Amino acid sequence: MSVLWSLLPSQTLFLITILFFLLYDGTLLSTVVHKRFFKKEKGPFAYIVYMTSCGLISKVSILFMVVAWPIVEFLNIGYEVYRQAVGELVTLIFTFSYLFPMFLSLLMTIHRIVIFVTPMKAARVFSEPKLLIYSSLIAIVILVWLLIPFYSDCTMNFKALTSRLESACDPGRHPITLFQNMYLIYVPFGSVALMVIYLVIRRFSNKNGSDTTNHQAKRETAMIRQVSFIVIYLSVYELIYLHLRWFPEHFESFPIEIQSMSYMLRLFAIASLNFMVYFVVTKSTRRLFLNAIGWKESNKVGVQAVSASVT
Repeated sequence: MSVLWSLLPSQTLFLITILFFLLYDGTLLSTVVHKRFFKKEKGPFAYIVYMTSCGLISKVSILFMVVAWPIVEFLNIGYEVYRQAVGELVTLIFTFSYLFPMFLSLLMTIHRIVIFVTPMKAARVFSEPKLLIYSSLIAIVILVWLLIPFYSDCTMNFKALTSRLESACDPGRHPITLFQNMYLIYVPFGSVALMVIYLVIRRFSNKNGSDTTNHQAKRETAMIRQVSFIVIYLSVYELIYLHLRWFPEHFESFPIEIQSMSYMLRLFAIASLNFMVYFVVTKSTRRLFLNAIGWKESNKVGVQAVSASVT
């Protein structure tokens, strides 16, 4: 119980931030859907719907994973009883809501490259119905990938007391889980690598006679910022986890308060992703959100960003 009291300030602050980002995702999602289906207005839709939907799921999962720990202890339910009852399912849902945006960012990167290379083909290949198909296929593959270890003897279950995912066959891991732990971090870095390679080729071709308009330059800058934020924020979770996995003794030597706060930092990076990408970085969706909450356009927001078209 003394540990709970020592973590109470950080847990309270963490809860407030998660609820704020949860409210932001819900507001942005409802605004985009309302403008499309009720006002029949065109505008950014597909990726925002997917990202904010996953954002809502991940934040609710985080509340069940982390915030529920002190609550069930205060209610004398017992954390282990609660964890054994719902922990495996909550861990599965959270992992899915974390992996889907990561692979969706790869699709977004490819989409943006195709737009710049062949704009006419991009409109056909990446129409909204086809984006729905691509995204659904990604979701199905990820879900099947996660369900295989979930229904095995090595299902994963998050434990807030140690800030770690524990396997039912601990210290063993399902082969899929081992593969995921080793190579997952290359997915966001693969996205940024594709972007960098494309931009280098494009800049080189521009120097050899091809003209780049100011509008194209702004879109490229916005694209770099969006992908960079997604990569950085999704990589924070993986990079801190690498330290935990490669140097477990060093991590376990920290006080439990430090261990818990390090995991909160990882979860904060995931929870704040949509806010950073669609509010801080992207001007069009920031304006959309501010109009939805009744913020006058004449009011100034103390954030500078490049406007971008987001599908």
